[in-house]
Amino acid sequence: MDGIILPMAGHKGYAIAAMMDMLSGVLTGSAFGTGVAGPYQTERKSGAGQMMIVLDIAAFQPLTEFEMRMERMIAELKAVPLAVGHQEIFYPGEIEARNEARHRREGLVLPPDTIRDLEKVAAACGVPPPTAARSG
Repeated sequence: MDGIILPMAGHKGYAIAAMMDMLSGVLTGSAFGTGVAGPYQTERKSGAGQMMIVLDIAAFQPLTEFEMRMERMIAELKAVPLAVGHQEIFYPGEIEARNEARHRREGLVLPPDTIRDLEKVAAACGVPPPTAARSG
């Protein structure tokens, strides 16, 4: 992974990528553009910055109206024809939200080697290993 990754969606993707680099790099005082090291460039710090923006929805419109509009938007996203070989359309974050709910309900399923590694770390730190560990 050398250089800057080509964004999707042509000129609109380019504009979104440039704006994100400006907000998380230039504005935060972090690296930006080619100054950010990739995840496999371990010989130097990544320089990657982070940006979080919090909005008060009620400052824009009543919360109940926003919630109704969001439900309508989600319904429209899910109403488009499915691509061949796919069963469902997901909105951004939906898969992660479903996984979180499942993990909270059923617990995390960890591979046996991960459980062994965690047990080694626990032993090295002098703490008991988790008793509810399950492997998949």
